[in-house]
Amino acid sequence: MIAHGGGNGPGLAREALATNPAFIEVDLWVRRGRLEARHERRLPGPLPILYEVWYLAPAPRPPYELDDLLLACQGRTGVFLDLKNGLGETPQLLRHALLSYGQGVNAVASSQNWPLLREVKVACPQLDLYYSIDTPDQFDLFRSVMLHDSLPSGVSCRHSLLDRNAIADFHDAGLAVVAWTVDDGDRARELASWGVDAITTNRVEEIRAALAPAP
Repeated sequence: MIAHGGGNGPGLAREALATNPAFIEVDLWVRRGRLEARHERRLPGPLPILYEVWYLAPAPRPPYELDDLLLACQGRTGVFLDLKNGLGETPQLLRHALLSYGQGVNAVASSQNWPLLREVKVACPQLDLYYSIDTPDQFDLFRSVMLHDSLPSGVSCRHSLLDRNAIADFHDAGLAVVAWTVDDGDRARELASWGVDAITTNRVEEIRAALAPAP
C-alpha cells in the first residue's frame, strides 16, 4: 500500500501515517533551492498562490518540505518520491535531504521526467528508480526500450494502462509494477490477481481490507 499524496502537507502526513502504509507518496517541486512537498503548481512571480486546473489556493507559510516529511517518517514508513521538476538541481538537493534526514526511511524515486531520474541515480545511487507512466504513448515508449535500459527497478503506471500481459512482461524484464491511483476494491483485487507489486491509493485501509484473505 502506497498512500497517494500522503506526504503533501503535515496534516496529510499525519493521516497517512495513521493507516500504516508501506510508503507515503509525496510530490516534490524545487523552488528557491528547496524541495517543497505539495500537489499543486505555483504561479510564477512573487504571489504565494498555488493552482490546479480547477482551483487556486494560498501557498502554505512556511512551505512543507521533504526534510519535514523524512523526519516524520523515520523508523515508521517509506517515502515514495514523485519528482516534478528541477532537472540539474533536484539531485543534489535530494542527496542532501536524504543524508541529513533520511536515516531509517526507505526512499524510492519516481518521475515522468526520465532524464531527471538518470541524474538522480548519479547523485543518489542507493535509490531505486521507478519510471512513471501516465499516457499510452509513454507506455508504448517504455515497453520499446525497457529491455535496453538497466536503470529502473520498476514502473509506476496509471492502472488503466495495465493488464495481465503487460504486468507479466514487466516482471519478465525484472521490473516491479506499481499501479496508481486505485480506489476501487474490485479493481485492486484484479490487479493483485495479475501480480502487481504495489498499489497507490487514496483509501489505504479500504483497499487493504478488500485485498485481505477471506476469513
